[in-house]
Amino acid sequence: MTDAQMQQIVELIVARLQARSGHTAVLSQEQLRHASALRLFLHHDRLQVEHTDLPFLLQLAEGDRDNTAVANLFEALSLGMPVCISLPCRSLAHLPLRALARLPCQWRDEQGNAVMLHLNNVLSYRDIRGLRNGWLVTSRKTVITALAREAALSQHLQLVKQE
Repeated sequence: MTDAQMQQIVELIVARLQARSGHTAVLSQEQLRHASALRLFLHHDRLQVEHTDLPFLLQLAEGDRDNTAVANLFEALSLGMPVCISLPCRSLAHLPLRALARLPCQWRDEQGNAVMLHLNNVLSYRDIRGLRNGWLVTSRKTVITALAREAALSQHLQLVKQE
């Protein structure tokens, strides 16, 4: 391969990366089922999945690749795409917290507020300082300190304990 050919390939790659920069693919879980992760990756630099339901989230937590939407989401992650998943507020208390918290995803509610998944046994002020306006989901066994509870209230964080 000549230097000119190598330069042309590099320029093409840079042009494609610049063209997709700042473009987010916003798909419902049903649209994700029919999408091509590779095509998404070629035209977008982020993936946002909306209108999810609890069965989909359970399959995502289990890594069930028989579900095409789950398989496509994992393929997007493997390609290095940042992924944000919208969670239904009514399902927050029933989420498979441990499995979902391990996924390299951002979590949001239907209105776009952040959802933080907390795995530690104790929730202290240090864990929530700097957080604002969103949800903080903990396991039912998590001990929440009085100062953390007070800070959560003043910072407009809604605490959700798993059932």
